[in-house]
Amino acid sequence: MKTKLSCVLGITILLICTKLNAQSEHFTDFNLDKKEITSGDFITLDTESILEDFRTQLENRLELSEKFNEQVSPNDIGFAMQMLGVGAGLGLGEDETLWCLQAAYYYRLKLFQRSALYGSLGIDYNGASIGDQTQNLFGFQLGLMMFQTISALNEVRLIYGLLGGYGFGSEKFNGFTTDITRINVALVAGFQLMLAARWSLAIQTNIMAHNRWTYKPESGGEFKNDFTNFFFNKNNLLTLSLIFHLKKRQ
Repeated sequence: MKTKLSCVLGITILLICTKLNAQSEHFTDFNLDKKEITSGDFITLDTESILEDFRTQLENRLELSEKFNEQVSPNDIGFAMQMLGVGAGLGLGEDETLWCLQAAYYYRLKLFQRSALYGSLGIDYNGASIGDQTQNLFGFQLGLMMFQTISALNEVRLIYGLLGGYGFGSEKFNGFTTDITRINVALVAGFQLMLAARWSLAIQTNIMAHNRWTYKPESGGEFKNDFTNFFFNKNNLLTLSLIFHLKKRQ
């Protein structure tokens, strides 16, 4: 009985081995029929080279960024202790043309976190024409001006303050000459744009200005004229100035 059972088990094992061997040969033949696949069929990534290129680009970007930040550092374009400005202004009306040439000296009185208060002393030469009537005045200006930073890098500033002036000159009309004097007080506003560490452009105009004119005709007598101009009035000049910063200081 045992002998028959052993024979049956042996035959069964032999059949299983034969079957497995046949399947293995079939699988091998199947692989041989296919195109041989080698490592050359895949794209080889040189990770070390890629990382090195990325590292080089990153270092270059950081170097350029540092140079840029050095060029536009807020410390380099801070509020100077002293400034000199020269500029010109123009105003147009229906029948009237106004113009001026001016120069001013600015001295920093007080430095705040993002602004600075300056005192200014200036001179100006004003002209006006209304048909056949012309005016020419030479004047002085005294002001208190605040420069307020409105940008992250301190290169754009809001300008506002109080400006007072005194001027004297003459007016000519129909061959007659009249001596004139002018006293004015104005609220001014504008913007300053830094062009470099020591150069900037400033544009400003009067928000409101009160004027007192005194006329003394050559024929004798005297009379006065008081009036107030508001923003965008034709009697308010729009001036553009180039400012040189004498000393860089935060």
